[in-house]
Amino acid sequence: MSKSPSAPNYHRPADAALDIRPVTPVIGAEICGVRLSGDLPAEIVTAIRDAVLRHRVVFFRGQGHLDEAGHQAFARLLGPLVRPPTLPVIAGTEAVLELDSENARASRWHTDGTYVEAFPQFSVLRGVVIPPVGGDTVWANTAAAYETLPPALRGLTDQLWALHSNAYDYGARIPTPRPGRCTTARPCSNRRSTRPSTRWCRCIL
Repeated sequence: MSKSPSAPNYHRPADAALDIRPVTPVIGAEICGVRLSGDLPAEIVTAIRDAVLRHRVVFFRGQGHLDEAGHQAFARLLGPLVRPPTLPVIAGTEAVLELDSENARASRWHTDGTYVEAFPQFSVLRGVVIPPVGGDTVWANTAAAYETLPPALRGLTDQLWALHSNAYDYGARIPTPRPGRCTTARPCSNRRSTRPSTRWCRCIL
């Protein structure tokens, strides 16, 4: 069997700085032995960034010491903070948004914030109240999805554009829809991926 083009390389030197345990061959890894904070050594931050780019999503268990300030301080190590464009942030924070499943939840596949010109490179989520059963957030590797499309379908998606809007959002509305390609290459990873935004995509052009 040939090796999947989307299979991550688990043996890069950055792995030596962290205990990284892949969850699946295509997406997800648990990083163990790291206590998140705003003053992590630069080499650990670099290794975390590399792990996110390689595995697409990473998980840290046992981070109950974090509050909003600590959450924000760690996120700032990964890059400039981006304030949610249509929703209020928690008082006293610059960019921490409270997601309460009783009042607002995302029940469709989406990529966050595709209706803005430059959406964040990363999202940092912190579980505060976690149910004993259910409540899972499901993730997808859109680069792997794109790379495994049949060539004809991949070529078709490369030509498509979509109109992105937050008309169906529970926050304030941004009045002008934004056109964007249905596939894109992120500069941080150089891998082209699809952009599944049934939540934000109004139509395919």
